Amino acid sequence: MMLFPIAAATDMTFGERAAYAGRMLLIGMGAVFAALAVLWGSLVLFRLILKRAEAKKAPAPTAAPAAPTVPAVETPDDGALVAAITAAVAACLATENGGQIPAFRVVSYRRVGR
Repeated sequence: MMLFPIAAATDMTFGERAAYAGRMLLIGMGAVFAALAVLWGSLVLFRLILKRAEAKKAPAPTAAPAAPTVPAVETPDDGALVAAITAAVAACLATENGGQIPAFRVVSYRRVGR
């Protein structure tokens, strides 16, 4: 039996067509998995090469100085903080709009570095 029969599909029995389809399926899947294995192997190889290049390029690690400790700060009440922020924004907007305070709402806030 040939791998690629030349005869028309009508000349083959159902069993021969099923066997032919099975062989084609296995050959196709084998080719795909072989290509994936080659790609995977090349990616692993590139990763190893790049790690070695980074290790040669990077200076030797030194002992880092101890980080200074920051004293604990008492956190204020969030409601009071939101009220203070709202009052500050309202005062700022009132000076820009000739004394008229526009309608606004504070939806969120976050601390910024000092």
